[in-house]
Amino acid sequence: MSKRFQKTPTEKFDRPFVGEWISQGFDRATISFAEDFGKWLADNNLSSAQIRNIFGEVKRMEGKRPENNEDYAQFKKDFLLLKPKIAYAAKRSGSRGIEDFKVVMDKAHEAVDISGDKETSWKHFQNFLDFFESVLAYHKAYGGN
Repeated sequence: MSKRFQKTPTEKFDRPFVGEWISQGFDRATISFAEDFGKWLADNNLSSAQIRNIFGEVKRMEGKRPENNEDYAQFKKDFLLLKPKIAYAAKRSGSRGIEDFKVVMDKAHEAVDISGDKETSWKHFQNFLDFFESVLAYHKAYGGN
């Protein structure tokens, strides 16, 4: 169990998200954040079911790496639509955990630069996916259902 995490389940998660984790890649601070956030989500009763559709969509996108301009246009559209899907899941659930999940994932989403070339966008997307998976792994490790 992380000694850095000293919050009670009713407090708001307030560690700052760093956009460079998405644009430049992971470091130890990224993993520390993912661990603390995953534990906080588990402590605040976020269930896997509440975010399963969003994660499934991200994994589906991973399987369709854009190879040409038409694929890339569809990838950008699908990626942009993740943000409203996260908002919908948060509103539908209404739990404390999902609201803070939305805040952090919105920041991670915004850190993905899809306005540039395909390779850069794909690298940022992969970092976004890795971050998402890290948070979910720690959520599960700390008892999230």
